[in-house]
Amino acid sequence: MSGFLDVIKNIFGALLNMNSAVLVPIFLLIIAMLMGAKFSKALRSALTVGIGFVGIACLTDLFFTVLAGPAEAMVENWGLSLNIIDVGWGPLMSAIWALPIALLMLPLFLVVNLVLIFIKFTDTMDIDLWNYALCFYGGMYVYTASEHNVLLSLAAFVISELIVLKAADVIAPKTEEFFGLPGLSFPHVVSISFMPIGWLLAKVLDRIPGIKDLDADPETLRKKFGVFGEPAFMGFVIGSVIGFLAGNSISEALYVGIAMAAVMILLPRMVSVLVEGLTPLSEVIRNRIQKWLPGREIRIGMDTAITIGHPATLAASVLLVPISLVLAAVLPYNHTIPFADLESIAFMLCLITPYVKGNVVKLVIIGTFIIAFVMLPVSTLTGPLVTDIVKEAGMFSLPEGFGTATMVTSFLDGANPISFIVYKIFSLFF
Repeated sequence: MSGFLDVIKNIFGALLNMNSAVLVPIFLLIIAMLMGAKFSKALRSALTVGIGFVGIACLTDLFFTVLAGPAEAMVENWGLSLNIIDVGWGPLMSAIWALPIALLMLPLFLVVNLVLIFIKFTDTMDIDLWNYALCFYGGMYVYTASEHNVLLSLAAFVISELIVLKAADVIAPKTEEFFGLPGLSFPHVVSISFMPIGWLLAKVLDRIPGIKDLDADPETLRKKFGVFGEPAFMGFVIGSVIGFLAGNSISEALYVGIAMAAVMILLPRMVSVLVEGLTPLSEVIRNRIQKWLPGREIRIGMDTAITIGHPATLAASVLLVPISLVLAAVLPYNHTIPFADLESIAFMLCLITPYVKGNVVKLVIIGTFIIAFVMLPVSTLTGPLVTDIVKEAGMFSLPEGFGTATMVTSFLDGANPISFIVYKIFSLFF
């Protein structure tokens, strides 16, 4: 039996070691062929999707890498000494995959997704493996805190999946229209977790005089201020300011600005390439499913990485890096040093952006509120849980230079409200 489990683990391990630029096109090609697409058309589209993913990955890596240095410098220069360090989603996800229960969660997600489609609970067919994995968080918190109660852990995982798929259906019309991505939805637990809070705060801001009529979307800024309102200029200015705040030299700070300007311009273009390849394949898949399920509008579930390239999302996420560190320093209840996940704030904002119509100012206000009253408290509360997960996986290690830290957390991914609320509900049973 252990030999069989090792084989399964190796298969899943091989899949997870594949880059999204390889894995998603392969899945799309296989599914499109099974749905009756011509091989030449399916291959061309799958390759185009892969090219788009490579472009997006290169630019998001540039975005994250360039911001990582200033973020680290700010933590050191501002003398933040708290006892929980944000190590980001990477170590947490690696630890989760190292635990045996992940082998049950992965196929369970697909089975549950198909059942939910046939019983008409959801209209989303999620084909992104990392979307599956993000739903693991709630189940894994239950798994370690309950001392390995498998049934409760799997139940928490399934509940997380139900919430995410249904939420993706509910917001799909809005995301389809705003991002110009027909037939796609985004069952991404981290991004979806923050969307209801953002939606509610957007409603509040729309009732406040002076803010409700403020036009601060990229297109309006471009019309009002010419070159000074263009995404490239905004990226340059914001990036340069971040560089100077981090104590960089003039040359280094200006490079951060140029890099941010490049991302602001090039990332949306790479998304367009991906969509060019994705559209014909998603149409084939949806048409075939709709023949099997007449009257249904089935959407393809994808990662929100496709949406983070919006100029408003990028501009607001960069501005929120120093804001996050200031909040961490001054909020009395906080024990978390935001660090690795600072570069991923765009994933918190991306599904909120449509509800503020791309308004950068409103996004920054909403983001500040979420970080202060949701992300920092939850990341502090999940610190012991995340620490237990990475310890159990044999991966616990603290980054050098954080002498006061005794625990690790994930400031963004691990602090997503859906996973935390599911965990707290299930904790009543153990």
